[in-house]
Amino acid sequence: MKKIGLLSLATALVFVACKKDKSSSDSAEQNEALALSAASSNSESLYDDAFDLVLQDGESNNVAGREYYSARVSSCAVVTLTPADLNTYPKTMSLDFGSGCTSSNGVTRKGKITATMSGRIRTAGTTISLSFENFYINGYKLEGTYTITNNGGTGLNFTTQVTNGKVTYPDATTWYSYSGTHTLAQTAGSSTVTFADDNFSVTGNNTAASSAGKSLTVNIITPLVKNAGCLNISSGVEQFKYGVISGSLDFGNGTCDNQALLTVGPSSQTITLPR
Repeated sequence: MKKIGLLSLATALVFVACKKDKSSSDSAEQNEALALSAASSNSESLYDDAFDLVLQDGESNNVAGREYYSARVSSCAVVTLTPADLNTYPKTMSLDFGSGCTSSNGVTRKGKITATMSGRIRTAGTTISLSFENFYINGYKLEGTYTITNNGGTGLNFTTQVTNGKVTYPDATTWYSYSGTHTLAQTAGSSTVTFADDNFSVTGNNTAASSAGKSLTVNIITPLVKNAGCLNISSGVEQFKYGVISGSLDFGNGTCDNQALLTVGPSSQTITLPR
């Protein structure tokens, strides 16, 4: 009886230990899912900044396709067009932020973006390919290739794609890879000559991965709302999957801010976007 009792106790201890190990493992997986989802959202916001820059500086330098009216904000970049005339394409537009400058809406950038344009931004069929040279947004370094395609149709309709993207955090050691494709369909502002009042509905998907090789997939299940007057997405929901773990990222009810609600299982936390 004593041997049986000791055996039962040992079995119970092993069971408890295994349960604790599983609980710790589940918690670690959940934390990794939270970190990857936050990184995905940060990356999306940072590459979205490149889209904004092309539109606003393209408009300011008369390569948008309509007569220049007013850019919504000054990016503070030194812009160079090659060829310099306004009619020859393909054309490159260089946005040089030098060692760093802060735009009128409080975003600090440094380094250089080069945009190769097949035609004017508003012309159906135009493709724009962006490359980054030591380019930083608020301390985050962007790498990879970012393309914008004007799909034509009623109002503006763009497809954006990030290939071999990489975002290095301000600590210079933490980094995530990022790739994704999104479609932006114009919902307001089509009757005016400026991009400043344009609003878009955003759909699509992306993948984010950590330096440790852990990856997460994201799908937009409620279209994201991108307003020209707001730096960040103001509403919409993304759903993500990390292994067997699922979660969501809710950008809110339309308020212009840099907050989003991240949920995994019973756990929720508010994250702050990088611009």
